[in-house]
Amino acid sequence: MKERDQNIIPRPEYPRPQFIRENNWINLNGEWEFAFDDTNIGLKEKWYKNDSSTKFTKKILVPFCFQSKLSGIEDTSFHDFIWYRREFEIPQEFQDKKTILHFGAVDYRCRVYLNGDHIDSHEGGYIGFSLDITDYVDQKNILVVRVEDPSQNLEIPRGKQYWQEEIERIFYPRVSGIWQTVWLEFVSPEYYLKRLKFIPDIDKSELIIEFNIYGTEFSNIVLLIETLFNEQEIVKEEISLEFLGKLEQKITPQLNGRLFPKTPDRFKYKIKIPENMLYLWDVDNPNLYDFHLSIYNKKTKEIYDSVKSYFGMRKISISDLKSDYNKQILLNNTPIYQKLFLVQGYWPEGLYTAPSEEDIVKDIQYIKDFGFNGLRTHQKAFDPRFLYWCDKIGVLVWGEIGNSFIFTMDSQLRLLNEFITEIERDFNHPSIITWVPINESWGLRGTIRDSKRASYTVSLYYLIKSIDPTRLVVDDDGWWHTKTDICSRHFYADIKHLPKLFEDEIKSHKRALPKIYLKPFEYKEEPIIYSEMGGFGYLIDEKVGDKWGYGDLIESSEDLFNKVLNLLKEFEKRKSWIQGFCYTELYDQFQEVNGLLTMNRKPKFPPGKLKEQLEKMFY
Repeated sequence: MKERDQNIIPRPEYPRPQFIRENNWINLNGEWEFAFDDTNIGLKEKWYKNDSSTKFTKKILVPFCFQSKLSGIEDTSFHDFIWYRREFEIPQEFQDKKTILHFGAVDYRCRVYLNGDHIDSHEGGYIGFSLDITDYVDQKNILVVRVEDPSQNLEIPRGKQYWQEEIERIFYPRVSGIWQTVWLEFVSPEYYLKRLKFIPDIDKSELIIEFNIYGTEFSNIVLLIETLFNEQEIVKEEISLEFLGKLEQKITPQLNGRLFPKTPDRFKYKIKIPENMLYLWDVDNPNLYDFHLSIYNKKTKEIYDSVKSYFGMRKISISDLKSDYNKQILLNNTPIYQKLFLVQGYWPEGLYTAPSEEDIVKDIQYIKDFGFNGLRTHQKAFDPRFLYWCDKIGVLVWGEIGNSFIFTMDSQLRLLNEFITEIERDFNHPSIITWVPINESWGLRGTIRDSKRASYTVSLYYLIKSIDPTRLVVDDDGWWHTKTDICSRHFYADIKHLPKLFEDEIKSHKRALPKIYLKPFEYKEEPIIYSEMGGFGYLIDEKVGDKWGYGDLIESSEDLFNKVLNLLKEFEKRKSWIQGFCYTELYDQFQEVNGLLTMNRKPKFPPGKLKEQLEKMFY
């Protein structure tokens, strides 16, 4: 690894934009010691001990995985066991605080050691975790992380990460180890906010807030909440927390029935937003409210915790009544036509990890520049900073996760556990309108012959609804639907094969291979969206080699534009029953050249040229 300026921290921004503590955190990104452990001897030799620094013979730039160029290693061969090591100090001002160690994401299984002691373990490559290390931390510390990422295990949710040495077809490089920010946070040992959840109700102009607060004895402890819009105060209220821990007290009369105790440290609270100050979030006006809260002692005025967040007032639903053909998807009670891009979330030099936040913003802005209004995150849970900018810029998001590739008890449990965690982590993002647990029956091959697998997709639908009833759920995107809110289909055939009439659309469900619905399930007037389509391949600035798109490669930028436009015009003709599409894809991915941008994010034709046409189409 070449020499770097040690003062430059990659991805320096605060990693959790919906739960910000501004001045009491330390970013641990940067250069770490690193080692491959291909013979898996590190545990036996106790590489986690403080005197084992000689085992760490390499350097790596966190938060980039070792397969990426930006990591400084760029090794794409199989290394299933890897180790990280770094030293850090606790500043004097934080030494009387509770110390929380956060990992944004570590793929796939890891053990965390501090000063030679095993702190905890975690499994799951997409969603992060936090550890209270207060009882283990000293002023000077040595942090060691052991990661196991089974290169060829098809039971883990791996998504597009290929299990062969060389990438091919629709699969891409593996991503092992730390790939999101690592940071320390310092909180009061007495009281602090653990979690915050927003449930908007635009029809009543209300917001229900779920609080989870750490603490034991709440006499004189007050929670101050402030809601602002464009720096104008909308709501400001104080909540006495003395009721916490008193489960027998079901309601507090002086709060007019707006307080709902749940457990000793968790409760709900309802605020009313004046109707003349109700600003809805949508793709044209992505209005966001700022939300500030503080926990303090009413007598001494000591502030224990301060957190900044934000929320959007928006509603996603399906119409009760049919239009002329089928039900409609509604955003804030108004029909919305979804013009989505498929987004894989790989960057040329960082793989899963964007080189900078500016790169994230650039990708999302391109969606708007082309005239689209959303994206389907594909086979990966995305960085919260990415979702934050979707909220800010105003694009719709279908949330997904990487699938496994065989059907076993372990594969089911692993996907369930991690997807539930993703839903909880990302619940507050107004941009997310749909959850997609399975893509094209990956990990469920043979469903048509095995009722257990069909039962699994049905259970996924209801499980997700039990956790998040505010969003739509697609059980198995593309085909073999059981219980679903949207009839999603994938289409890469010639335009002439698109059903010309609604009746032809419904008849094609049974003729399609694979069939759109599994028996005995059938279409029940769900909104129809073609959630993968297009995929026209056009290669610029490179030799063809093994590059490919869906169909023959196109020879010019103008031909690509015309082919995309003609396809969209066909969807325009069918907008009375097809309520959206997802174009494959925003940018090229390695051997796939079916993006409207190259993998280096160079447009293959002027984005505004397509936007001008799209503004005349759909609704």
